[in-house]
Amino acid sequence: GKLEENVPIFIDDDGVVTEIGGLLPYDVIRLEHEIVLPGFVNAHSHAFHRHLRGKSGIGGKAADTFWKWRDNMYALVDGITTEKLYEYCYTTFREMLEAGITTVGEFHYVHHGTGKFDLDSAVLKAAEDAGIRITLIQTFYEHASFDKPLLHPVQERFVSSYQEFIDNLNKLLSCASETVTIAVAARAVTFDNIRKLYEFATARKLAFHIHLEEQPKEIEDCMRFLGEKKGPSDVLLENLEIGALFSAIHATYTPLANMKKFTQLGANVVVCPCTEGYLGDGIPHVIDNQNISFGTDCNNRISFLEEMRWACYSQQMRHNSRSVGGLSANRLLHNATMGGARSLAIDNITGSIEIGKQLDFVSFNLDSPVFAGLNSDTLIDGIVFSCGNREISRVVVAGVTRFFN
Repeated sequence: GKLEENVPIFIDDDGVVTEIGGLLPYDVIRLEHEIVLPGFVNAHSHAFHRHLRGKSGIGGKAADTFWKWRDNMYALVDGITTEKLYEYCYTTFREMLEAGITTVGEFHYVHHGTGKFDLDSAVLKAAEDAGIRITLIQTFYEHASFDKPLLHPVQERFVSSYQEFIDNLNKLLSCASETVTIAVAARAVTFDNIRKLYEFATARKLAFHIHLEEQPKEIEDCMRFLGEKKGPSDVLLENLEIGALFSAIHATYTPLANMKKFTQLGANVVVCPCTEGYLGDGIPHVIDNQNISFGTDCNNRISFLEEMRWACYSQQMRHNSRSVGGLSANRLLHNATMGGARSLAIDNITGSIEIGKQLDFVSFNLDSPVFAGLNSDTLIDGIVFSCGNREISRVVVAGVTRFFN
């Protein structure tokens, strides 16, 4: 879209846009010296990971791999209660709002406290109280790895049988609302159950997410298990009818040929550049016409503008080029809004400011020195490549102001 000045936006009592443009009513709420953009859609988050801040270990020999970081994360999970998970999620969701994020896709797998799936409600309650739109990406966790080794004791809090998972999922689906939607994900699941869950999701038009090839070890373990040179992405492409409801998370080591196949089939790829850099994962392939979206993942630093920039900068460094995958400022903004909404299968609800959708937006303070010398032709480029969270003035979810600076 393009920038326009002094345009009234009308909403109903549910926060749905009913009209854009026309005469200014006498009781209009004026946003003086602000530029309004669609709210950012965070397609991949583990909110509780935020509470590992200050424990990066970066630069020390003991923390030289992703797997050591995972051990630290398991230690955090070990002490989680309903009250603690609520606190972890609430503080993270509030911080997301301050970063212009109006929707979070929460990839949730810490299900069990004192009872089966009793922690799920803590995440939803935290989102409600924080005022953020949430897609709860309810994650099926079956075992530890391809050859089913013994679970780490903490992983017992993640796992369930397929039927237990589906029974609970149906309960969650009945709780959906204007600001709460449900998606599904598979994490450490047999190929047969991945297929069953994917078919369940697509039949109900639910988004399906899967962590894919974030680390070389995942591909090596898969090849060892199968006894042939096929990684997880090969198996998924061969066995699933991939389409717009499918999202590959990270895809850091997914072969270029398979990335092209995902793009041709209309699948989404969710990249999390700040986390992938923080954990030393690597840089995925980005190609033209790819359905990319962004996630804050481990939430060590919550700035969606940084995610957007580093999605671009990492590719430019990798290719020694300033034009990779069409990642212009406008394209990055699209990926951060409509791209995320598409990945969560809520692009009929949010992701853009248009009639029939909920009014979710972030505004920026044009009085900030950052904007000095910019005009309507350069504002988007200036926001994407020059702004930080401090330039954010207001964040609105479903027509309700949730943050004001």
